[in-house]
Amino acid sequence: MSFQRYFITASYLLLVIGFAMMVATRHVDEVAMALFSAALLTGLLIDLGVVKWNLTQRAANWLLLCYLPLALAEWQLIAISPITIIIHFVLFSTSLKLLRKKTGRDWLWLYVVSFCQVLMTAGMMIGTTFFLLLVVYLLAAIATLIGFEIRRSQETFDARRKAAESPQDVVVEYWKAARHARQKLETPRWRSLSYFSVFSLILILLIAIPIFLAMPRINRNFSRNGMLATEALTGFSDSVRLGEVAQIKLNPQVVMRVRVKFPNGEPQHALRWRGVTLDYYDGRSWTESGSGPAPLKRIGENYKVKDKRSQYGFTAQRFFLEPLNISTIFVAPRAVLVNGLPELARDQGSGLWTEPHPFHKLEYYVFSDTSVPDYDRLSEDNTRLYSMEIRQRYLQLPADHDRRIDNLAADVTRPANTQIDVVRLIEEHLKNSYSYTLDLQKTEEGDPIADFLFNTRAGHCEYFASAMVMLLRSRRIPARLVNGFQMGEYNKSADVYTVRQSDAHSWVEVYFPKAGWLAFDPTPPSGLSVYEDGIMALIRQYSETLEMFWLENVIGFDTGKQFSMALGFQRWIWKHQKESSFRWFEWFTDLAQKRDVWRADWNPFNGEMLKNRPQTSTLRKTLTHPLTYGLILLFAFLAAGYLWISHGSSWKKRIRRDASASAVIFYQEMLGILARAGYTREPHLTPSEFSVRMANQHVIRITDLYHGARFGGRKLTDDEIAEVSHSLSEVRKIARARKSLKRR
Repeated sequence: MSFQRYFITASYLLLVIGFAMMVATRHVDEVAMALFSAALLTGLLIDLGVVKWNLTQRAANWLLLCYLPLALAEWQLIAISPITIIIHFVLFSTSLKLLRKKTGRDWLWLYVVSFCQVLMTAGMMIGTTFFLLLVVYLLAAIATLIGFEIRRSQETFDARRKAAESPQDVVVEYWKAARHARQKLETPRWRSLSYFSVFSLILILLIAIPIFLAMPRINRNFSRNGMLATEALTGFSDSVRLGEVAQIKLNPQVVMRVRVKFPNGEPQHALRWRGVTLDYYDGRSWTESGSGPAPLKRIGENYKVKDKRSQYGFTAQRFFLEPLNISTIFVAPRAVLVNGLPELARDQGSGLWTEPHPFHKLEYYVFSDTSVPDYDRLSEDNTRLYSMEIRQRYLQLPADHDRRIDNLAADVTRPANTQIDVVRLIEEHLKNSYSYTLDLQKTEEGDPIADFLFNTRAGHCEYFASAMVMLLRSRRIPARLVNGFQMGEYNKSADVYTVRQSDAHSWVEVYFPKAGWLAFDPTPPSGLSVYEDGIMALIRQYSETLEMFWLENVIGFDTGKQFSMALGFQRWIWKHQKESSFRWFEWFTDLAQKRDVWRADWNPFNGEMLKNRPQTSTLRKTLTHPLTYGLILLFAFLAAGYLWISHGSSWKKRIRRDASASAVIFYQEMLGILARAGYTREPHLTPSEFSVRMANQHVIRITDLYHGARFGGRKLTDDEIAEVSHSLSEVRKIARARKSLKRR
């Protein structure tokens, strides 16, 4: 690969990655994406010389001026967001630069715009996708800037050579004789540049890690002022309308990730993430009839949702919510305490709300009483005494209520003796007698719930939950509809449940006078999420694990974690310092004991054994053995020889690999020897002129071989390498003789 092709490839790779990061934010529409991709491809073909076309500067300026009214029209008439307008303007102006032959200033402008795209993306993305793209972008940026500097230096030298006043100029003549070799030296192989770029990237990351760990933290919430892409939930809403023609699409987009820890003693069981409760049914749709959410008082960092004690304790949940276009806070049923939110409100149906977060992720903690009363306790909870509010809100039936629903409820629950028996019989009837489907048919007349129960006998979770609420209310049992999500797919590696939009679900909560509101789900098993196995599922789980690591340990690295890390590191240093000090103490003690034994065994003044110690110690025998001295001397001799040979023959090894690039080594070595002896080559002298002035056959011979290898690109033979080595030895003798004369 030629240097020019390498430079163009690296530059366009940088531009493509910057554009890909913008696309990943989902703020770039399909039209802009297609047009800019075409501009990138056309610009690449122009720079490679495949397309002979060039947009003039005058035309580019006129096109840019003509685009400004279009940007204003987008803002005022089409009502596009300001961020999208800015992105369109940046892409259009960049396209104008791409469609012309580029100068060094044009390339710099493109690099700066690409960097600005990365900065914009940093405020819109915080996931692992951004990190991976950023690493690739840094690698491309290093390679591109190295290539740009080499290209700029070569253009500067060419300009100076063309501007020389006299063709006889020494410097010009010197480089002219080696024009081909010079180009090779100033355009190193693309593999070498790539290796250096990778090494530089690794070095940058190693330096960045401690800086990141030591940098002060400002806010523990994720990108509170960011501009992340908002997720529109397709299976969840704060109201339910039945009877519409629709085919629900299962969206695999992640909504949240939840880490759950059950209390000791409570068996683990499936949970549902409760969102909103709906109690009023008008014959077509479900809504919430309360007066709206009321703010909860904040106590420190916590919000107490209700006063409650549990037999086993509370289930801890840690939620990582994606940017959503709703204000709902999802929790496990019967939440008691919430932590980590700037504000929290609760409605009359125990739904929780916070400030909207369409542009940033949200992390918070919840503690809930997820214990489930057993059948015996619920059988005794059968007083049927309800407050006025419970009767008005949760026994409500629409004005045109279909009486067939009352008859069906009476028939299904005829064997029941208690309230829990009624609930169980209705739940099992719906599960076993009706089918689950996502393909909904329009209800022509009447109540959609009655149409579901007596005609279609098929529907999705909202129909099953709505039917159960109506059947229970027909039997004068308070019930309400709940919208939320199923527990999600468990990721063992990350120890989290990944909840997607396809996990959106509706179920029923039934009121018991003593136990309170308990959840029941009449949807058949075929309507619940089933998660696939296999290699793709494994890859997805590892990807989720990486995402969780990024969210917790990078994005979520707040002041508390920073302090804990510093404290742990300090304890580790203290521990190892203490252990190290103890080891040093043991070592010095052992050394002192050996020294005392040695002194007792050996007389240092006359080298003879003390008369009162007839036996010699093993340590003294080993250290004084002639073989020990011989091995030490042999090792020192071999080490000195290796260093001398490696230093003296380094130019020989390098010249065998690349003559034109490494021949200068032995010539510079000769110049260094002569300079130390007082023979300095003046800047205006060429190598040939300097050798003639020296009038020494060895200097002349080294210069001739240097010219052949340096500028002719010829590899030296083994005999010539030996000749260079011999000539350098003779030059050293001349230098030593000159130094001796100076001292006299």
